[in-house]
Amino acid sequence: MCTGIKESRRPLFLSVVGLLLMLATCPVSTACQIGNVAAIPVEIDRNELLTPGQIDGRPIRALIDTGSSLSMIWRPALGRLGLRLLNAPRRRPEIRLYGLGGESEVYTTYVEELHIQNFSATGIRLPVAGDLPNGIDFIFGEDFLSRQSVEFDLRHHVVRTMETAGCTPSELPYWAKTYSMADLIAAPRDAQAIRVDVLLNGHSVRAQLDSGSSISLVSKEVADSVGLHYVRSGRRLVGIGRGSLEIWVADVQTFGLGDEKINNTQLQVAELGKYQKIQTIRSRIPVAAPLSAPAMLLGLDFLRAHRVLVDNATRKMVFTYEGGPVFELDAPAESN
Repeated sequence: MCTGIKESRRPLFLSVVGLLLMLATCPVSTACQIGNVAAIPVEIDRNELLTPGQIDGRPIRALIDTGSSLSMIWRPALGRLGLRLLNAPRRRPEIRLYGLGGESEVYTTYVEELHIQNFSATGIRLPVAGDLPNGIDFIFGEDFLSRQSVEFDLRHHVVRTMETAGCTPSELPYWAKTYSMADLIAAPRDAQAIRVDVLLNGHSVRAQLDSGSSISLVSKEVADSVGLHYVRSGRRLVGIGRGSLEIWVADVQTFGLGDEKINNTQLQVAELGKYQKIQTIRSRIPVAAPLSAPAMLLGLDFLRAHRVLVDNATRKMVFTYEGGPVFELDAPAESN
């Protein structure tokens, strides 16, 4: 077993061989390098993956959300942060975000300083969206996170970002000798999304790793097409807008991701694409929402049960099972 990688705040490439000679013994090649390693301390509160930060010197709670391609300030937090909208109320915004809870208009605001752990920016305009107060001030999305490879090590309360070069997929899971692996549909830095194909009852389904969703979910359309059997319903799920979705629990004969297989489990089901719609923007030509809804979300429950490294260079996701339920059925149904 490898015990870990040395973390650094400096832009430095470190040989994996040198690190592992100090910390552990793992078979790696001298060509494999991991550098610019930075740790983001995290906590899980109300099934949300959070890290502290600052905006213009004021403390914020930031949600680490790989399901959001865009980092943004949550609109109900504007007053507390002493910020104002730049494009309201003079005119309606031309951009709208679509999520599990419907749609939200997107405005902008000006921020002097933004600090999220090792990430910082000065003198920037940031999007503002979100309708309902939820205790979150900032959504830390894939436009920041996907610039580097990212590791979710929630058992040790940390998310790490890093750069890899010259590594084979087998050299990436430095913490373990055995691991599972799945192909990414595209490099996250290009797609600003982490998407893989999974197998539900033997059928290939496109899934997205979504740390902003407290639970894993399957779209109802796909659940019906692959023959999932519903056993109960009744709860509601909320997200970025003011709407909500009904969710069901369904029996699943087999789930597979890479070489990890789970038999006779249960998953929660919702109409993930319900609020995705075609809209007209200054034209009679209909245009679709920028991102189509995935058929499945691998949520925070999946990340709590695994240690996961998403690598831009190899377009691989390597992961090991850490224990506990992979799919949570009793978590609060809250998601962004």
